[in-house]
This record gives sequence, C-alpha cells and structure tokens, in this order.
Amino acid sequence: MSALQRAQVLAYRFAVHGLAAPESDASTTLATGLQDYPPGRTALLALRLRTGSTDGSPTVLVHSVRAAMHLHDAAELPRLIAALRVDDAGAIPQQSMGPFGGELEASGVSFGAALDEVADAMRSAMGDLAFPTKGELSGAVSPKIDRRLAPWCEGCGADHVQDQLFRLATLQAGLVVDVDNHSPSQFRYRATEFEPADPTASRAELVDNFLTTFGPARPADLASWLGRTPSAAKHWWELVAENLQPVEIDGKEHWARADTLETVESAPAPTGVRLLPPYDPITELADRKLLVPDPAQRRKVWQAAANPGVVLVDGDIAGVWRQKRTRDRLTLRVEAFGKMSARQRRAAQSDADVIADQAGADNADLTFD
Repeated sequence: MSALQRAQVLAYRFAVHGLAAPESDASTTLATGLQDYPPGRTALLALRLRTGSTDGSPTVLVHSVRAAMHLHDAAELPRLIAALRVDDAGAIPQQSMGPFGGELEASGVSFGAALDEVADAMRSAMGDLAFPTKGELSGAVSPKIDRRLAPWCEGCGADHVQDQLFRLATLQAGLVVDVDNHSPSQFRYRATEFEPADPTASRAELVDNFLTTFGPARPADLASWLGRTPSAAKHWWELVAENLQPVEIDGKEHWARADTLETVESAPAPTGVRLLPPYDPITELADRKLLVPDPAQRRKVWQAAANPGVVLVDGDIAGVWRQKRTRDRLTLRVEAFGKMSARQRRAAQSDADVIADQAGADNADLTFD
C-alpha cells in the first residue's frame, strides 16, 4: 500500500483545482460543481479565480449535489439528472429533510413517486410561467399535487411543497437557475430540454469525478459530499471500487483512482497566495480534519452559517477573509492564522482585485488582523 503525506494531497488538490496559474482549466471542478451561495455570489467568482474569466464553455446553475445550487458544465446536465435522482427517502440523512421522508413513506407514498409528481407538476406549470421565482413556482405547483407532498409550513403560514423535495424536483424537471444580476441573491427558474441518461453509468461517472477532484478519499467523504447516508453512498462507491487502489494518509486508509495515483504522488509543491470565496470546492470537497488540522482554525473556516472565504499560502489554508462594501470600494478583512510576510500580503492583492471587480467595485482594500 502506498503511503502519502498530507502535503502531497494538498499539492494534488491545488493543481487539479486549477489554482496553480491564473488562467487554468476549470473542467475538473465544474464536473463536481462550484457551489453558489448566496445565489450569484460565489460560483462565478470561484470560476474566474481559476480561469481568469467567466466566459468559456456553457454552464448551468442547478440544484444538484445535496440539492444545493452548483454551477456545472451544461453538457453534464442529463447525467446529473439521472445520477442524483432519489427513490428512497432513507438515502437522505434526516438532518437534511427532517421526518418528512419517513412520514411520507409511512403514509404509503414512495419518495420516488413524490419526486415524479412534483417534477411533472413543475414542467406543466412552466408552460404558463415564463421565468418564475421560487415562490411563484411553489404557489403554482402546491395546489395541484397530493396534499401529503405539501404539508403546512409554520414559518411561511401556508401549505407548500416540502423544501428538500422541491429542490430535488427542480433538477428532475430539468429546471435551471438564472440569477438576477441587478438584484443579487434573487433568482428565477428556466425550463430546459434534455435527453435521459443511464442512472448507473451517470452515478459511476459522478463518483469518478468526485475522486478526481477530491483525491484519495473514503466512502464517508463521498457520503458527506453527496448528502447521502453512508449505506446509500456505499452503493455508489461500489460502482467504481474495482478501479481504486488503497493508500495510507497519515496512518489512515483511503482509496484513490488507480489512474490518478501517480499524479497525486508527483504533484508539485504549491506556491503563492490565493484568496478563495466562501463555499469554494477546496473547502466543500474536503476532509476537514486533513485540510485544517487545528480545531480552533477549523471552526473559523466552517461555520453554522455564512462561511468566510479562505486564504491559501503555498496550498495551505492560512486564514479567512470577509468583505465589506462601501460605495465603489470593497474592503477585504483577512484574519491570518499565523504571521504573513509583507511579500505574502502584497501577493494577495491580485485575487483581491478580481474579487472586487466581480462584485462591481472599483477598488479593493486589504486589511490584516
């Protein structure tokens, strides 16, 4: 069994995530998706920080992995629809959906049937609604489906499609998200046409993509990324298991794609300073303890809500940053985990300027705590 060091894994991720140069190829990260949260705020920025531009091959923003919004290569949409379909509520962790899935199936409605009914109603509603908001689409769909699929919501004061079911159904309906550039965080749905893909082959391809982007992993890492229970993720893992090779990282067994292992072992040591947005693939496809060994620092990177951006120094997370807009000026406040040299601070300005420009600001100021 090959033995890998943490530094080798971080070097591989830095390279494969397209962070080694300002005009890199983002196809690997687009294959697993760039999370967009809040809508319109993070995915295009993460793409631009890798490629130098948001132009390129067509992309789509959809509720994909964990039913969260992700930016993907548009050509991958049929395979995402096929791979991420959920037929059994037991495949989704309860913390993601609460008791709804179990209660639904106990009432005699399978989750797959519920998903189909809501997706069909969405496609039908899109014939009358041009580019509906989430509220408009939910308002059109909820009265037309089995009432068990649209329980009373105390927070909204209305009966509507359960939220997780709604988001999963948008993907099955082939709906993509268009963000309103003039009103950040506001979005509407748009219908697309797609050819059905094979679910088993699509899932195997998605696991392969995950292992390429993540590097050596364990089934639990796949479960966390997919938003599936460990037992459900194990079925996905088995689709590619014969092509994996065991490796040891800091004394723990992981598995790597056999065809990428040499690349992991020989990845060049990362250099330079990079500023990455909140929910960047570097932090979202991650063994958090491996990526940030210090528990106190880890709590600063991954928070209950509103994660900060992160600072990479030579491939290691060396701090976090948050932004504040004042008219045409964007201030990025960096909290470094250790001392950053004057040279490293100056090197961060390049990404800060990109972040400001993407936000529509004329200038970027960097401050360091």
